[in-house]
Formats: sequence, structure tokens, C-alpha cells
Amino acid sequence: MKILDANFNHSKIEYKVYPERWWLMGTVVLLNLANYAHWIAFPAVAKKAAAYYEVTGDVLDMIPTVSYAAGIPTCLLATYLVESRGLKFGIHIGSVLTGLGGFMCCIGTFPGLNLYIPKDAQYWLALTGQAATGIASPFISCVPTKISQHWFPDSQRTIATTVLGMSYPLGIVIGQGLTPLFVKHPSHIPYMNIIFFVPAGIGSVLGVWKIRSNTPPTPPSPSSQLCYQRKMDYIHTLKEVFTNKAFVIIFFFLGGAMSFISCLATKMEQIMCSVGYSDELAGLCCSLVILSGAFGTVMFGIASEKTGKIVEITKLCCFGSIICILILSYLLLMPGVAEYIIGACLLLGIFALGVFPLALELTVEATFPADQATVTCFIFLSSAIQGVILMVTENWLGNPLPDKFKEIETCSINHGGEEGNFLEPKDYTPYLLFVVVYLILLVILYMFFFKTELRRTNANIRERNLQLIRMGSDLDLHEENLIPGGLTFIRATSPRKRLITC
Repeated sequence: MKILDANFNHSKIEYKVYPERWWLMGTVVLLNLANYAHWIAFPAVAKKAAAYYEVTGDVLDMIPTVSYAAGIPTCLLATYLVESRGLKFGIHIGSVLTGLGGFMCCIGTFPGLNLYIPKDAQYWLALTGQAATGIASPFISCVPTKISQHWFPDSQRTIATTVLGMSYPLGIVIGQGLTPLFVKHPSHIPYMNIIFFVPAGIGSVLGVWKIRSNTPPTPPSPSSQLCYQRKMDYIHTLKEVFTNKAFVIIFFFLGGAMSFISCLATKMEQIMCSVGYSDELAGLCCSLVILSGAFGTVMFGIASEKTGKIVEITKLCCFGSIICILILSYLLLMPGVAEYIIGACLLLGIFALGVFPLALELTVEATFPADQATVTCFIFLSSAIQGVILMVTENWLGNPLPDKFKEIETCSINHGGEEGNFLEPKDYTPYLLFVVVYLILLVILYMFFFKTELRRTNANIRERNLQLIRMGSDLDLHEENLIPGGLTFIRATSPRKRLITC
């Protein structure tokens, strides 16, 4: 006997995921880790790096500043190329530049070879290499939401965005927290450049070798399918996002929040050494901000999944963040309160950084179906512009150090115990006051004026409802399959799924 199932006379869309998505995610995470870890490693050991390259602290500051600023003009090029040529092309460019930049830093100070390279040439190789990784950064940093949208199903999309988005601050943790532990002397700087070239080199090879397509053969979700169907050209995308009030607000707010975290990581050692704290404590504080932020991402991600109140959660975190920033800014001006600074950094990470992946998801929700890479890259563009402003402003607002701190500051102490001129201790009160006021204005803008429809979520719901309606309509159709010879079975398909046997 044979039993044949009824054939449904309608086109059914198959949503499927592919193992390649894990290679894609892992490669981008590795490239982000290498990029941001090496970038932040220089200011994390600023005194030792300045002593090695035989430059002042202000000259050494050019390495992270140029790297950060190089991404500003590149953002526009990256968004255009990723949207017009595809994800694969953008990641290939970012991979090659990341590997090249890490190689230049490494080869200039490579043990043995550095004996034949003047110190000023080594410095310019490091500066040029970091500029190359800065140019690469937008090509890598703009793709997290694009990857999660086009390669991951709805059930994995938030966690994919979280992992990809947190690779940037996790790189800062590694560079800021671990570098002071193995760079104990200026002569250890070459080993720092070797260590951070390793993940950059591996990531570059994987990026060129394993990333072979822009999108999977079939979409993983209804919203991903809609993105294929409604794909906009680049100019239309720019017009769509920058005439969107919700995006303009989050452009300034989220970019400012990201720039503050980056600025805090680059300036923490200089601020803390002015009131007598060590490099290791500064690195620990920055690492705790990121690590507690990782805990916050899990906590707020679960809350968002359970409640669907993504906008309300981000606004609640804004309130907590600004309180923590006020407290931390006050404590950083006081000696002998290390334990309170650590506590403030833990809370700041939970509220300020823990909500970062949700904010990226909210950006895509507000601008759907605009290209995700373009939207995310403009957030990083905003971060780069505001970050450069915050970093450069420190040079203008730094006052001479008060006499009461001159006996305890650790900025100008060289590693043999004698005085040096590598970092100049300053009074950072006006600068921290400026940063606090600046962030309060951004928080007010977001909390009171940001409103948006969750466009992507609603599109998913509408598409699934339409599929259910189509399937219900098809179940009302009766089809018969006749088997010639022997017994004849007729399967009648209806809402009651009756089976008639003759």
C-alpha cells in the first residue's frame, strides 16, 4: 500500500540558516578585537610607550588620536562600498588594512631589527600603522547589524548583535587591562606590538579566505527577505535615514555615548596619574567598565526579550548612566578613593555599556528597511567625530596641577625613579566638567525627544500573519491523489484532515 500526502498548490518560502554565519561572526569579532585592543594599548601604557619612542606624552597621543580620526572620512566610503559592492568586499578591505597596520607597528619595533631603525622612524611606522587600522575600522565596525539581520534567524539575532557589538569594547578591555600587566618597562613595547599583530594577522587571513558571499542563498527570517525586496540605492538610503527624526537623535546620542567610553579609555591613565594612581589601577578601572558592561548586555537583553520594552529600557539606562558619570567624575579628582572609583566604574559599565547592543538594535528598528551597514556606520562616524572633539578639548581645558598634588602625582616619574617629561600632570577639573555637561545634554535629548516605531519587529509580525492566512486558505482546498492499480487511496485535505480509504 502507498499513501501520498496532498500537494499544496502555493509557493512556500523556506527560511534557512547556514553554518557559514559562525565563521563570519568569528572573523569580524577577531578583527574588532585586534583593532581596538592595539589602538587602546598605546594610551594604556602611555608613559612607557613615550619613553620607548623617545617622544613626549602629547606626541604619543597622536597615535590613538590619528587612528580614531582616520575613520571619519572613511565612514562615507565604507558605507557606499559595503552597500554597493556587498558585505564580502567591505570585510576584505577591512581585513587587509587591519593586517597591514598591525604588521607596520610590529616590524618597526621587532626585536633585533629595531636596532637598525631610528626611533623616530619606529614612531612614524606605528603612527602610519595605526592610521591604517583606523581606516579599516569602519569597514569592520559597520557590519554587526547587517550580519545579524541577513545571516541569523530571529531567535539568534539579538545575541549575534550583542556578540558582534561587544567585540569592540572587549578589545578595549584586552588592550587597556592586559597591556599594563606585561609591559612593565619601555623595552617591552616591541612585545606588545607582536602580541597584538597575531590576532590581526589571523583575522586578516580568515577575512580574505573564509568570507565568500554577501548573503546566504535563502533568507533566515521574513524581515531579511523584505530587506532583499525593498533594497534602496545609496542616495535614497541617506535621504531616508537623515530625514528620520528618531535616527538623527540616536545619531548624536549613541555616537556621543560611544565616544565617551573611547575617550575615557584613552585618557584614564593620564587623569588618574595626576592624583597619584598607578597605570595598573587605571587599566583595571577601564576593564571593569567593559566587563560589567558584558553582564549588563545579558541582563538588559533578557529584559528586552521578555518585555519588548526596548525603548523604555534604554531610557532607564540613560538615567543610571548619567548618575554614574557624575559620581565618577567627582571621584577621579580625589586621591585615596580607589575602591570608590572601582565601584563607580562597575555601575557605569552596567548602565552605559550594557545597553549598547540594544541601542544598535533600536537604530535598525527605527530605520528599517534601510541598509543596516550604512546606518551602523553612521553611528560610528558620529562616535569618531565626537570622540576627536572630546580628546582634543582635553588639550585646551587642562590646567596646571595644583601644588597639593605635585608630591603624589605619578605622571612624570620615569621607570628608573628619576623625573621625566613623558606625561605632563594636569588639573582635569574643567575638562571633566565639560564632559559631564556635554553628556547631560545628549541624555536629555534622547530621553525627552526620542520616539520610534519598531519597524522591523512589526514587519516580521505582519509577514508571519500573512503566511498563516495563506496557509489557512490552502487548507480549505481539497485535493485528490489517485493511485492506478490495486487499492485506491484518496487523501482529502481539509481543516478536519479527513482520510477516506476505498
